[in-house]
Amino acid sequence: MKKSLLLGIAASAAVFAAPISLSDAIAMAKTNNSQIKAEKAKVEMAESGQSEARSRFMPQLSLTASVTKINDPIYIDLGQIQQGLSGLADGLATVGPAGVYSKAYIDAYNKAQAGYEQAYAGARAQGLSEAEANAFALDKVGGSAQEIAQQTADKYAADSKQQLDAAKAKIDDADFRMKVQDDVFFNARLTAIWPIFTGLKIYSAYDAAKENVNAKKAAFDMAQNTILMDVATKYFTLRLAEELTVLRESTKKNLEEHLARSKKLEEGGQISKAERLRAEVALAEAENALEDSYRDQTLARLALASLLHTDTNITAITPVLAPEQTLAMEEFKQLAMDRHPGLRQLRTERKRSQDAVSAARADYFPTVALFAYKELYTRDLTLLEPDWAVGAKMQWDLFKGGETRSKVSNAKALDRSLSSMEEQTMDNIGLLVEKRWREMEHAKSRLESLKKTRELAEEAHRSQTLAYEAGLATGLDVVDAELALSRLQVADLKAHYDAVVAWLGLLEASGEVVNAGEMLKNVKPVEETKVEDPKPAEPVVAPAAAPVADSAKVAEPAPADSANAAAPADTTAAPAN
Repeated sequence: MKKSLLLGIAASAAVFAAPISLSDAIAMAKTNNSQIKAEKAKVEMAESGQSEARSRFMPQLSLTASVTKINDPIYIDLGQIQQGLSGLADGLATVGPAGVYSKAYIDAYNKAQAGYEQAYAGARAQGLSEAEANAFALDKVGGSAQEIAQQTADKYAADSKQQLDAAKAKIDDADFRMKVQDDVFFNARLTAIWPIFTGLKIYSAYDAAKENVNAKKAAFDMAQNTILMDVATKYFTLRLAEELTVLRESTKKNLEEHLARSKKLEEGGQISKAERLRAEVALAEAENALEDSYRDQTLARLALASLLHTDTNITAITPVLAPEQTLAMEEFKQLAMDRHPGLRQLRTERKRSQDAVSAARADYFPTVALFAYKELYTRDLTLLEPDWAVGAKMQWDLFKGGETRSKVSNAKALDRSLSSMEEQTMDNIGLLVEKRWREMEHAKSRLESLKKTRELAEEAHRSQTLAYEAGLATGLDVVDAELALSRLQVADLKAHYDAVVAWLGLLEASGEVVNAGEMLKNVKPVEETKVEDPKPAEPVVAPAAAPVADSAKVAEPAPADSANAAAPADTTAAPAN
């Protein structure tokens, strides 16, 4: 009773399941998976770093402002200059008037003498006597040249002494302390700096940032590739569990019909009780297997839903079938060498290491930059600070104790290490592709061998069923034929599963798992194999794209002699895409 209840609950839970294809599952994982989101955020961070590295090619413009309080104002004391000027004024006051007197006397004498001679000559020309001409000239000039020169020189000497005395007094009274900085002052400056040569440091840093973006994209592709491989594997695990459930439901139904026939034959005395009990034991084992299938299906659905970050009301509809036409092994190897995300990541890391070598070598060269600044607040500037300035600056570290050489050696060693890792990774990928290719070929060869064995088992099951109804075979023969056919159908499903997982492994190695859903869009479901039966019967066929619960809605039980009662599971369980 409890087992039947559990089976009913499991079947009912899948009634409202939403069918999703492999393409849908991959798209949901790309959108919802947390790890894929985290790796995508790392790519965005690297792109921001590339933008930051690009900005170093441009000049930097900055505005700075500050207010400062110092202990005391700053002065310049010119007291010694004041003393010197005062002593000089004393000396000039002593000797200056004499010099002024001499110069003024000579200038006034020469001027007065020239005027006297001109007036005397004019008077003589008018016929005056020497005495009359002398008197006329002296009267006109205002006196003798000696008298005029004496008066003028005395006046200039007195004025000079007065001016020198006044100047000395001003020097003595003046404050020869100059304030150059207040105790509280404010600064505001606009500064521009533009590196024009850095020994290729900026270019190397930008190339490294660009390669870092490529490396993060490769890491994102690798993480996404791994996660999508997990999604695809769990998707087909769910689909396999669903098909196994349908198969075991079909086996259980066939055994129920056989048990019903056995009871009727036992009542008619045609078979023994042991044969009927064997049918009941086989049915009980089929019910246990079906319960296990429901449990496995539930666990597979939970695992897939967890990766997709969605609820568990989902059912897989893409059949467990690998494409018939695939690339050759060498083509897969070449594709993997070109597109494997891990290999691409190593190659971008190598390019970054080569940029690191260039960046380390840049320390051998000088750094040249242009600069300019403008003071926006000039009120508190000192006498030695200009309002604006432009210029160029060069810095060349001539000796750093071997640091630059060590950096270059370290970067080269890293490049050699990554080169060796790249070679090893290529070898590993080649081996991985060959391993998965052979696994896929082995699974396909198993399918070919199972195909003939399955035909034999189907024919044996049909023959034993007819013989049993004709009284020519025992119930044990029918049960054994039913279980043998069921085991072969399970083996067939698992071989398909192994083939498709190996094929997915090849896609993972070549970074193409993201396209697996598109590649399987046109894959046809496994065709149903029909066995001719001389007696017309209602075939028992499970809906092709139905979820597990829909298998409970199969056609009405066929007559006892129905040859289709044991229809192959891979035909009834294969959903249409």
